[in-house]
Amino acid sequence: MTKQTDTPNNVHTLHAYDTDLGHMHSLMLDMTDLLVYQLEQAMQALDYGDAELAQKVVSRHKKVKHFESKIDGEVLNIIARHSPVANDLRYVLSTSKIAVELEKIGVEIVEFAKLITVLFDPNTSDPNQKLLADIVKIGGLIKLILDKLMVVFESRDTKQAYALLECDRDCESELQEGIKHQLTLVLHDARMIRRALDVMQMMKAMERCGEHCRNIAEHAIFMLDGIDVRHGGLAAQASLAG
Repeated sequence: MTKQTDTPNNVHTLHAYDTDLGHMHSLMLDMTDLLVYQLEQAMQALDYGDAELAQKVVSRHKKVKHFESKIDGEVLNIIARHSPVANDLRYVLSTSKIAVELEKIGVEIVEFAKLITVLFDPNTSDPNQKLLADIVKIGGLIKLILDKLMVVFESRDTKQAYALLECDRDCESELQEGIKHQLTLVLHDARMIRRALDVMQMMKAMERCGEHCRNIAEHAIFMLDGIDVRHGGLAAQASLAG
């Protein structure tokens, strides 16, 4: 085998490859950061009953979709220009899948924000704050999960990703508890039924965010460790993480 020499062209090619990979990674970080901001703004809109702020969250989703398109373009560019193999190819394809899941989270946050505009319609009375407590709880959980995903992407350490494998179960548990609470409130005051249904839709949107976050954690583990945990039992996943 002929030893490859570090010719100027070779150095330039490798530098361009690293630059493209770095740019793709930065786009993924920026997209995740935008989603964290979107969720923070949506929760603030809920807290203050600010339908106008909620509408801004809806309008800003086009930026989320733009990030997904840019990542897709970067993926195609890297494959076309550099023909990545092995670990690099795994990294590139996993990033593409993560971008898809991130965009789905963005869609759920938009649905959440749209329901805020319904709850705080100026032509209706504001919802009972007791109804909103369950949303605040599950929304805070999703915010924590997204923050941990940022740590995974920034540090490229899968320990946090393994810890997030059960995040959708935590969200599902919070959803079930929230539904029970909503039904209890409705039984005491039937006038809350319509509001409670809207609130349960909002909690379900957050619960679906948890599902997408779990998918991202699985893709991140495969991207960084080359281990596919999508169809394995939790016991096997735990042993791999250890």
